[in-house]
Amino acid sequence: MGVTEDVEWLEDDEEGVGKVFRLIAEKGDEGMMLSELKSLYGSAHWWPVKVCVQALIDRDLIFKDREKLNFKLTSSGKKVWQSFRVMEHVREI
Repeated sequence: MGVTEDVEWLEDDEEGVGKVFRLIAEKGDEGMMLSELKSLYGSAHWWPVKVCVQALIDRDLIFKDREKLNFKLTSSGKKVWQSFRVMEHVREI
């Protein structure tokens, strides 16, 4: 997938994978633990967050840091995040 397709995919599911992606991206290089993601996502259940996380991993936008046990953006994810932010800025103008 290309950056444009990934941005569109995230925008199409703004309350699902888009929200999880944004939460991880906004955390930066520190990454985010699954428990923190669940809390910020606002779901009483784990499965919606896990489904979104797996979809983002399958799309190579995030990865699990095995050492710190948290999720971070891949290099592709960082490109998508930059494009996502640019598109938001353009819409504001």
